[in-house]
Amino acid sequence: MYLLNGTLNAAVDAAAALAQLQAGLPAALARPPALDAVLDCAERFAAALPQRAEALGLDAAAVDALQGFCRREALQAKVRRELGEQAFSLRRFDYRQPRFESWRPLGLVAHITPANAPLLPFMAVLESLLAGNVNWLRPSGSDQGRSARLLADFLSHDAAGVLATHVAVLPLATNQLSGLLARADAVSAWGGDAALEAIRRQVPAGCRWIAWGHRISFAYLDPAAATEADYDALADDVCRFDQQACSSPQCLLVDSEDEAVLRGAAQAMAAALARRAPAWPALQPDVQEAAEISSQLAMLRLDQSFAGVAGAVEQGEGWRVAWAQRQELAASPLFRTLQLRPAPRARLVELLLPWRTHLQSCGLIAAPEQVPALSRLLLDAGVSRLCPVGAMHDGYAGEPHDGVYALSRLTRRVSVSLRDGQLPGHATLDALPPPPAGLDALPVMDKTAFQQAEMGPAAQLFFRSGGSSGEPKLAGFSYRDYHRQMQAAADGLLAAGLDPAQDRVMNLLYGGNLYGGMLSFFTILDKLSAPQYPMGGPVDDDFSQIAHFIVSRGVNTLVGMPGTLQRLFECEEAALRAYGGVRKLFCGGEHISDGQRQFLAGFGVELIRSAMYGSVDAGPLGHACGHGRDGEFHLLADTQWLEILEQDSDRPAAPGAVGRLAFTSLAREGQPVRRYDLGDLGRWLPGRCGCGLPSPRFQLTGRHGALLRAGTIFVNPEALSAPLGLALQWLVDHAASGGDRIRVLADGDAAQVRARLLQHPMLNEVVSGGLLQLEVIATPASQFQRHPQSGKTPLVLDQRRNTEPAR
Repeated sequence: MYLLNGTLNAAVDAAAALAQLQAGLPAALARPPALDAVLDCAERFAAALPQRAEALGLDAAAVDALQGFCRREALQAKVRRELGEQAFSLRRFDYRQPRFESWRPLGLVAHITPANAPLLPFMAVLESLLAGNVNWLRPSGSDQGRSARLLADFLSHDAAGVLATHVAVLPLATNQLSGLLARADAVSAWGGDAALEAIRRQVPAGCRWIAWGHRISFAYLDPAAATEADYDALADDVCRFDQQACSSPQCLLVDSEDEAVLRGAAQAMAAALARRAPAWPALQPDVQEAAEISSQLAMLRLDQSFAGVAGAVEQGEGWRVAWAQRQELAASPLFRTLQLRPAPRARLVELLLPWRTHLQSCGLIAAPEQVPALSRLLLDAGVSRLCPVGAMHDGYAGEPHDGVYALSRLTRRVSVSLRDGQLPGHATLDALPPPPAGLDALPVMDKTAFQQAEMGPAAQLFFRSGGSSGEPKLAGFSYRDYHRQMQAAADGLLAAGLDPAQDRVMNLLYGGNLYGGMLSFFTILDKLSAPQYPMGGPVDDDFSQIAHFIVSRGVNTLVGMPGTLQRLFECEEAALRAYGGVRKLFCGGEHISDGQRQFLAGFGVELIRSAMYGSVDAGPLGHACGHGRDGEFHLLADTQWLEILEQDSDRPAAPGAVGRLAFTSLAREGQPVRRYDLGDLGRWLPGRCGCGLPSPRFQLTGRHGALLRAGTIFVNPEALSAPLGLALQWLVDHAASGGDRIRVLADGDAAQVRARLLQHPMLNEVVSGGLLQLEVIATPASQFQRHPQSGKTPLVLDQRRNTEPAR
């Protein structure tokens, strides 16, 4: 049964099939499938498998094995373990150098699979698909179309329709292999040494040879530590696959030369097999295999009788334990035939040397305090895998196989080097990711919906999302979420103008009390490998120590909130003017005003730019660049998707029109962020940016909803005003110093209103620290200011950008 471009065909001519595939090969190689497309397809296939099992001829054990292999989490873990995070991102491995590396597909991989593992062909192709390869499978003659039907069913779940050209099954005769291998970039083959050598001779020059040969596994026993449960567990390993798997123990090596100890171990093992063998359905040997078992046991008895080799054969219903006083690793004739030999640890490396290139797993039975030393010894002897008995056939996602990571053999490591100064703000050379599927069917999420959404079990890191009184609301991230988003933010800060090779950075953001500003930028600067001084903002108005370290340590770049930076230069004006070495300011929160810019330019500051646009809940969202104006950002497209929706509906806003910003996080497992309306207004910016980055650009134009950002914090004017029972209006602008100022017009006692407002702990903190100027002015409601366009008297007028947050 052939599988060509997603279609099963039992009658196609082999030459015609190869010609058809070869004609489409260049196009397939030019469009490697995205990892998410493969993961999505595998997830849907696994979910539907129980209903398809009968049609596909799969028993319950096969369904369980396939579902376990296809689990999205397991496949993701495999890719991360074997190739690293963001394995296929062509990115700088050092932000200070214009050199980029990534993993890329090998290209066309020809798979030649054996007859003794019916699910192996499917798993081999899926594994190679994870790497983005084109895969042509030649199954064994006994396959009878099983693999073609299974892979065709898999492809039927490819909603994106991108995988069919990357999977083919060609049941070719042995004399037709040359046509299969002619265009291959790699040949991945399974079998014994002789079979592999016959295939290898046909592999074209320059083609990567990936051989998966037969391996031998064994158990190693410290007799003083063994219990009945250990022997039972080893018996299960022997019986589970009747020693047909490479991970099946063929021999039990005992750390002793004492004949009585060996005999006791053999008898204990025989008793365990008598107990456990009936629990496992037995595979019956054929005539030739049964003859091999009889022959080996007869030779062992002859050695005992005529060569004086101590030993015995213990056997029962379908199982055998053959022990001999001969120091060696002995291969088994299989089918529940366990060899037992002495192997003192002092000679272990020597005894295993003849088998070194074929060793795989060792089930270890030893006292806990002996495990570290024995592990090192066995690994030095050539063993690739150590595990407890009872788990020799088990594994974990991303576990090395036969001493290597499979995905590293199915990929190539590539590099791009640029001239110094070429694309200086580009952290990657990646194409933009595709839009996430199915967003239109999801509701838009507001702050309340986000805070009510359940965090996933992956959530490990928590930051304060809101709540100034009562129980704080938290946003949850996995550590992988956090580091992926900080990596994206580091990419953005590079584009914004931070030079990790030249800049010495002081972090003046605030941290602690579940706030993430300082911690996040500590991580961002760490990923950039930038020299940094994580000073943090002062809790009082004393900036003297900060100024001292700026001057004494040659700091030339500051990261902080605009109010913090303004106060620093005001309070330490003499010292910082004399120093004149601060060249760059990266600001969080609100944009810095023209007045602040003029003031700071007098200190020698050359670059003032937003450090990042983001939120606690959704993470970093956008970054500035050298070609954008204040309030203009590139989307952090690696981790975020942005929609701009109409202000009064959830339809997309017209090009260039102001709308609500709704973000979907592409890298978030701790807590879902889908179509999250943060309360910001903005519009798309047309054309490609002069900096050369391909990511979409947008401009912030104001806010809608309840929250107002000022003086490094968010406040809710509506919630603060309601308990006072008075008519109030909040006017937000810049003070003469350039920092944020809130003037509250109150139709009542101004002193009383101020005192009540300052009961809000965060507002009190920033006002007391000089980061925000708060004025309360007694004013009749009739004299409140009106919006210049609408004529309305809103609760809040944000005059920093001459825009009003919509209510």
